Amino acid sequence: MKAKVESQRLLLDLNSIDQSISKLDYQKKNHPQLMKITELTARVPSIEASIVENDSQITETKKEVSKAEIDVENISKRVQKDKERLASSETSAKDLTQIQHEIGTLESKQKELEEVQIEFLEKVEDLEHKKRGLQEILEQVKAEISELNTSIKADFEKANKEIAIFATERQTVVGKIEKELVALYEKIRSEHGNGAGLFSHGTCNSCQIQISPSEINNINATDPEEIVRCENCRCVLVRN
Repeated sequence: MKAKVESQRLLLDLNSIDQSISKLDYQKKNHPQLMKITELTARVPSIEASIVENDSQITETKKEVSKAEIDVENISKRVQKDKERLASSETSAKDLTQIQHEIGTLESKQKELEEVQIEFLEKVEDLEHKKRGLQEILEQVKAEISELNTSIKADFEKANKEIAIFATERQTVVGKIEKELVALYEKIRSEHGNGAGLFSHGTCNSCQIQISPSEINNINATDPEEIVRCENCRCVLVRN
């Protein structure tokens, strides 16, 4: 296959543009903040699940508080009722002793229930404190994700603008090269990464491999318009 020497040299410009575009695409796909966002995003469901579980414990504990309050209130009413009986002139001496014993028992029970009630109230307070902590962590994680996304968006917009400029330049360069040569370049690039490389001082600048002396002689003896390819990386060798 033959092509104008000028067209072959334009392949170097085309290859440089493609490398720049590939570099920008790679930077976008491997943006250092993407991994951080992935890690933070993975934490969100776990934190949210902890909040839900904590809320469930708060609800159940508050039920226990309410139950203890009712029990304390019921006992308090019984104690009050017994004290009224105790103060009544109609109560016999025998009943007085029994009522006093019952009041003592009820007051002891009431004290126990009040202590239980306090324990449940303290547990609710601890759980609500824990909830506030979890909510703060969740808000911090989401805020960090938002900040990172904003930063990445700005970087991507900058990269996309640069890619757009390169794409325009590429279209201009491609328009100056024979279609057959462009097709060959694209095929080689898709298979080997680089479609063209400068042949300089016996070396292919694409793969940086020293070409064998016998191949160098063949290249130097070949018509300048004849397409020559690197024996190692198979890119089009563009001669000075």
